[in-house]
Amino acid sequence: MSQPSPSHPRPLRFLLSYAMDAPTVDEKYSNELHTLATSAGQALTLIAPDVQVLYVDAARPPQEVEELVARVDAVMMLGGADVSPELYQGDERAHELSKGCNLAADEFEISLVHAARAKQRPLFGICRGLQVMNVALGGTLEPDLGDGRVHNDHPVSDQMTDHTVVLEHDSSVSTIYLDRDIAIRSAHHQAIAEPADGVVVTGRSDDGIVEAIEVPTDDFTAAVQWHPEDPGANREHMMLLASALVDAARRARTARAN
Repeated sequence: MSQPSPSHPRPLRFLLSYAMDAPTVDEKYSNELHTLATSAGQALTLIAPDVQVLYVDAARPPQEVEELVARVDAVMMLGGADVSPELYQGDERAHELSKGCNLAADEFEISLVHAARAKQRPLFGICRGLQVMNVALGGTLEPDLGDGRVHNDHPVSDQMTDHTVVLEHDSSVSTIYLDRDIAIRSAHHQAIAEPADGVVVTGRSDDGIVEAIEVPTDDFTAAVQWHPEDPGANREHMMLLASALVDAARRARTARAN
């Protein structure tokens, strides 16, 4: 368990962003997103006694993004529906294949990426969070992976699939897991097409789909395409990620204070 720093008596605060009960998705899917968000938050609070979690509705944020980021020590962007195609490519095919889009949530989370990096807050993305991060930094997405893949091929679905991911040696995530080949759970029909400048691909599935990225010029900016926070996933994986994020947040707060 990570220990609080005696020089920082206030809690270590984490902003967890996702679109809550958005009208663009059904109730079943919304409930699944709430479950995943709760699981991620619980993992963080179990790591250290001074951790607090602030859940923010990306579609209806309570404050301006800069004010929110200034209040917290790290940011996590969670899963959800597809990113609006006009933000990365405007062709008709992408619009036809993308489901549940919420432009307000997209624009808020894109701003969240920039604010977190500008204020040197550790930033971690899960599933949609990875896709938003890539789009925010200038990359593109594949609007649909098609049938017959190891990934979930049903847009806006809560059905998880199990497969393996191979991580790059010495990448952030492989260092956290202490392994390069891991079994994961995912649910996505979209994925990164072109990584943004400065974004390094650090993990792929057997069929070549991007499963992990990071920005090596930042102290801690990384994301995974899968769902380590899913109740059916390997819980140790989520706890290891949470521990690394807590350590990064504590390290960044100390650096700002000095």
